[in-house]
Amino acid sequence: MSFADRAAAALGFRLQQIVARKLPEPAPAPAARPEVSELRYRLRRDGLRRELLAECVVLGNESAPAAVRAAAARLAAGGIVELADPAARQEALALAALAQALQGGSVHLIAPAETAAKSWHERLGARFAKLGLRVALLERGMNAAARRAAYACDVVCGTHREIAQDYLRDRLGAGERRGALRSRLGLAEAGDEALMPQGLRCALVDEADLVMLDDSLAPAAIAAEVDQSRERLLYEQALELARALHPDRDFTVDEGGIRLTEPAARLLERLVTPLGGIWSARQRREELVGLALRALHLLQRDADYRVAAGRVEFPAREPDGEEAPAADEELKKLVEVKEGCRLGARRELLARLPMPRFFARYRHLAGACADARSLEGEFWSFYALKTWLAGERQDVPPAAVRVFASSEARNAALVETLRAHAAKGAVVLAARAVRDAQALQSFLQGAQLEGAITLAVLPAVQGLPADARSLLVVGLPDSRRHVEQARRACGAEACELLFALDEEAVAPRLGVFRFSGAFAQAGGELAPRAASLVARHALRAAERASRGIRLDLQAREQQLDDLLAFSGQRE
Repeated sequence: MSFADRAAAALGFRLQQIVARKLPEPAPAPAARPEVSELRYRLRRDGLRRELLAECVVLGNESAPAAVRAAAARLAAGGIVELADPAARQEALALAALAQALQGGSVHLIAPAETAAKSWHERLGARFAKLGLRVALLERGMNAAARRAAYACDVVCGTHREIAQDYLRDRLGAGERRGALRSRLGLAEAGDEALMPQGLRCALVDEADLVMLDDSLAPAAIAAEVDQSRERLLYEQALELARALHPDRDFTVDEGGIRLTEPAARLLERLVTPLGGIWSARQRREELVGLALRALHLLQRDADYRVAAGRVEFPAREPDGEEAPAADEELKKLVEVKEGCRLGARRELLARLPMPRFFARYRHLAGACADARSLEGEFWSFYALKTWLAGERQDVPPAAVRVFASSEARNAALVETLRAHAAKGAVVLAARAVRDAQALQSFLQGAQLEGAITLAVLPAVQGLPADARSLLVVGLPDSRRHVEQARRACGAEACELLFALDEEAVAPRLGVFRFSGAFAQAGGELAPRAASLVARHALRAAERASRGIRLDLQAREQQLDDLLAFSGQRE
């Protein structure tokens, strides 16, 4: 695409966001209910025209509201639709899946979690079967034959990571190199062995902001354990050579380590002559034999390490942020061979694919979410998708914000708050990371507050109780919409956001407010007006940082993609 084309596309996106973001009224419904076979024929002949999409919607749900019909038509044509009501959003996705499936080819209905995918399958299975369409569920642990049968159905319900893993398996099986022609030839040669012979035709994504943006940082990857038989043979040879050397005569032990004498070095040279290979290099063989001598004479069982269940366990390293030297890793493996244990598993990355690049490979891509405000630019930057608003936005009451000068003050207030809310009903306690949730779990056990409290990690909202009375968010979330999504998912009447100024995720984002803790009230809590001001600033900074991380990752992946294309390596 030339610079002029990119500039014209960007201008069209900006104009659409300013003057035509709200979806227009849908096409009028047909007078009579269409026949499935006739509608399918016309869809394949004429494509997804506006009047044909209206017939698909009537065929799927004659009583669908106008906002749902407009959203379904837009999803079937492509783009991101913003629809606040969860039931209406799911109905629009179902009608769009119906239209795409009737046109022909497999439709991937992508959910953020496996529980949501199962819910989609239960909701659409019998309903689509009446129209002659098959709906399959893609689950973790399915064998290749079951996956192949699932992808042969008209609609496949599954998570994006399961589908991306299968796509990578097909690419590895076909031996893909860069280029569309070679990819098609590889799939043709694979024949029935390919899991998804139709490729990536159509994807309709539920909770598109969570799936396509928030979860875009971790790529899909396939790794396999490396054959370590040759590596083990090398360490066995090093240990045998070390056993042939005698203390004091062939080597000395001092504070600097183990030193080989010159006669010992000449002896090693004679011993390794038949071996050849890596043993021909003097520096490398003396290094390996020196490590083997350390494993034999300096490291003692039950003092420097212990053996349990056929594995060698070493003391945990201090979390200083530095990686272990390569010599230390080799020393550990020499000890494993010395004790007759298996070498520590080492996995080799066979293929990786960033999630944005995976979604971009679909010929048709669309998604729906509750609120896409401030995300329009990212959807356009990552996927070249415009964002549309269907219906009216739901007003979600803002969360009550409480800011504390220290984590100790916050935890003390959290105990009282949990007791007060738990007396009224179920409580959801949410954190921004798994590590924070684990710390909260230990805190709840110590405070004996494990009653009707459910722990959750943002932004995931699956599995939350639907009848919770209160939602308490501890720590600074990456985005305000994560709190709103969790509140909708659990139906909480009350919502509070509690964080401390000295938290690791908060302190770098406070800017001019970094000294606001000095004005805390009794108990270490800031006054409501000050807390609201600090929270707005910190949340805006957190959202900017999250957006910057995703855009930086996109630039890095583009650089990697250019390097791979130049070198001809697999992705």
